[in-house]
Amino acid sequence: MYNLNGLDKWIEMKCGLQPHLSASNINTFKDNLSMWILKYGFNMAQSGSPAMDRGTAIEQGLVTVLTENLTLAQATQRALDLYDEYKHWDVDEHNKQKEVIAPILNNAYEALVDYGIPDVLPDGKQHMIEFDLVDTDNNWSADIIGYLDLVYPDQGLIVDLKTTLRMPSEMSWAHKLQRAIYQAGKDNYTVKFLYVTKNKAEFKEDGDKSILEEAKVLVNKMNNFCFSFTPNQARLCIPLVDDYRFNGQPHLREFYNAI
Repeated sequence: MYNLNGLDKWIEMKCGLQPHLSASNINTFKDNLSMWILKYGFNMAQSGSPAMDRGTAIEQGLVTVLTENLTLAQATQRALDLYDEYKHWDVDEHNKQKEVIAPILNNAYEALVDYGIPDVLPDGKQHMIEFDLVDTDNNWSADIIGYLDLVYPDQGLIVDLKTTLRMPSEMSWAHKLQRAIYQAGKDNYTVKFLYVTKNKAEFKEDGDKSILEEAKVLVNKMNNFCFSFTPNQARLCIPLVDDYRFNGQPHLREFYNAI
């Protein structure tokens, strides 16, 4: 970080904000300020939802079938076993998400198998990208990091896997920002997002790096916000945005709304 005094203030408080930013950080600030305050002001992250954990399980299954000597059936069972290790308060939603793991994993595998074996780091770690987001008008820079799902060096290709129940017609703003960050960090690679439902798979490349100009506006606002408030002052002033991020987590609501 350079010349971002508000962000530096929260970083020095060791309250959860790290000396770098990410697509997740910026998107959460934009979409749900109350959750952003909890995560980066009180180090209280949301736990995984059934949909999030379904995505994690499918990704792990996909990586194993692409890189290890496993059949698709074996990798699918591994994904199902991993998913069942997660505990969710909504049993019906847990089961709903579990039902689509096998067909989504199958469609993802069929979309990627011809690309060969992706480059995988030891212990299942993801490749990290990093670059400086620079705002010359306001004289600051911020270190931006991101983690990559699938990297194919021989093809110069990065694939980010997005599992979903409905196929979007266009990438969301949040995903466009994520893709732009990956492209900025690996500008000699092509970055594609693979959206997969139980019925089909589609590669998408919506947006471009110009969205980083919009991200700079949000970082300026984030910096001003942190300069103006301590985490507790922010919690006491900003209303809770009670969306899916708080499902099954009444302790976060209670903490945030406590006077």
